[in-house]
Amino acid sequence: MSIQAVQYDKGAYVGQKVQERHFGPIITTETVFPEGLSSDWHYHSNPHFSHILSGGSREIRPGSAQVQGAGAGLYYYPGIAHQNVDYRPGTRIFNIELEPAFFDQYGSLIPGESLMLGNHRPINTSGLLKILKEHYLHDTESGIAIAQLCLGLVQDHAPAEKLYPEWTEKIREVLNDQWDAPLTLTQLAEHLSLHPVTISRYFTRYFTCTLGEYRRRVKVERALPMVREGRLSLTEIAYSCGFADQAHFTRTFQHITGLLPKQYKHL
Repeated sequence: MSIQAVQYDKGAYVGQKVQERHFGPIITTETVFPEGLSSDWHYHSNPHFSHILSGGSREIRPGSAQVQGAGAGLYYYPGIAHQNVDYRPGTRIFNIELEPAFFDQYGSLIPGESLMLGNHRPINTSGLLKILKEHYLHDTESGIAIAQLCLGLVQDHAPAEKLYPEWTEKIREVLNDQWDAPLTLTQLAEHLSLHPVTISRYFTRYFTCTLGEYRRRVKVERALPMVREGRLSLTEIAYSCGFADQAHFTRTFQHITGLLPKQYKHL
């Protein structure tokens, strides 16, 4: 069965926009959605990243479906059709849309469709939440800050098939699947049949951070939905996500996202 999808052009989303800002070829928006809304099948003409602040929906794509809730970081590759159904009460989503001029200006590649269709990519902690912070701060320096952060976000997720060796995707899977297990460089190398020096020398080049920093990002990603839900204390979240204590969790969370956990909770 062929899908007839609606094209959403620049700045267009399913929900109602309550705030929109333009920073050259970068558009940031906040959208809200009525409870129970279901969209048409649609696709976006420009790539964009989204962060679900509250609520969520069930997203359907050809051949798959996934429930997406508060704290999720998402990417939408231009031209891929999808449908969102049964929006939850109070759904609110932050979006960053990148126009073609952005990629022309900085000579960057559009992140591939695998980022949209794959799992376990730390999108939030690659700069998305720092961009969210700048969107709300909105002072005279936010434009240059957001441009730099968007460039970093895009570079963090450059098309792997063109730039990265095969082992980078394998190591990503291991680090995400074994996020809560003690892991040494030697163990990781043995698991991937690589020399430890290869990982040590090239990991930062391909992931733009150290192994330790990447593992911290994964832990913070897992904490984000818990913070937004508000059912657990920060201490309980810290222990659930593998941090030594609440203080360690708070320091790491702020370092990676630019926000304190309590600030993020009340956005």
